[in-house]
Amino acid sequence: MSETIEWTKSGKAFGTPSPDDDFYHGRNLPNKHFEMTETWFWNFYEEKSNMHGFIHIWTHPNLKLCTAGIFCHFGHKREQLAAEIFDFRNFTPDEIFDADGNITLANGLKVTFLEPTQKMRVEYENKDRDFKLDMVQTAVQPAILRANNQHFEQTMRSVGAVVYEGKEYAFDNLSIRDRSWGENRQEEGHKIPPYTWMNGAFSEDFAFTIAGLDDPKLNPDWAGLYDIPESMLLSDAWIYDHGKHIRLTRLSKITTRAEDGLRPLRTVIDCDTDDGRSFQLIGEVTASLPWHSWQNAMCHCGLTRWTSPQFDNVGWGETQEVQWNDWIAKMAKPV
Repeated sequence: MSETIEWTKSGKAFGTPSPDDDFYHGRNLPNKHFEMTETWFWNFYEEKSNMHGFIHIWTHPNLKLCTAGIFCHFGHKREQLAAEIFDFRNFTPDEIFDADGNITLANGLKVTFLEPTQKMRVEYENKDRDFKLDMVQTAVQPAILRANNQHFEQTMRSVGAVVYEGKEYAFDNLSIRDRSWGENRQEEGHKIPPYTWMNGAFSEDFAFTIAGLDDPKLNPDWAGLYDIPESMLLSDAWIYDHGKHIRLTRLSKITTRAEDGLRPLRTVIDCDTDDGRSFQLIGEVTASLPWHSWQNAMCHCGLTRWTSPQFDNVGWGETQEVQWNDWIAKMAKPV
């Protein structure tokens, strides 16, 4: 078995960013399939309180639909609705853009592109949950596009605050957003182990995004259940180091999970880069939420503290691990 998910893949080259990449491509794209999607993602966090926030906007342009919202939580949660705030709308029109391309969601969340691909403000208030978010994200690194020019990630300086139940959680830190358009995202389940998308920033000069599967040679929890060739382990990855865009030539990672058999706790990454270096990155998930991003998938979203023998300081970022029915049915511990 060697099933692949095409929209997670990238070639070895990099694409070319455009100032228009923040704006809706929508039904102007040549892809007219109903599964064609377009997404925006931002996160925010405050590491001392283990506050982890998540904004996701997901449209199906050819269906004229938008699924989008926000969640924010402190520490680890058993269920998505255990978040201190969870406010998503699944079936709304994709008419969320004003004449300047800014976004207003059905739940009131606003994204104003102050300078496209460089600076944006995000505002949201939910009086019933006594929750308010106001932040500005400013690029500290260029948008790093996949070779197909349909997906990018970008390291941002995120400055703002959450006010929840009268207490303010101010933050000024680095976070990595992403954006995609024009590719089909199939909703069926996949007979593969969990796929993990991870990012982190140690400074304004060094950040990474690494996505792939655990290494069968490291005896993952699914050993013996799936036959995964080495060529499948790495889906997409980049390292940004003092202005250089670097690709990985090898990935080996292993995940440690919680007692439920599902929730990621820790990931150790060993990798080689195309400029001849090797890195080890160790991620400890400090806050997590299991999000049903769509019905046939579970995405464990988590704030992650990164350390490395190559760095004296600590980095912060995301662990987002997607799991499907075949693996969960085999691995979830019974109640």
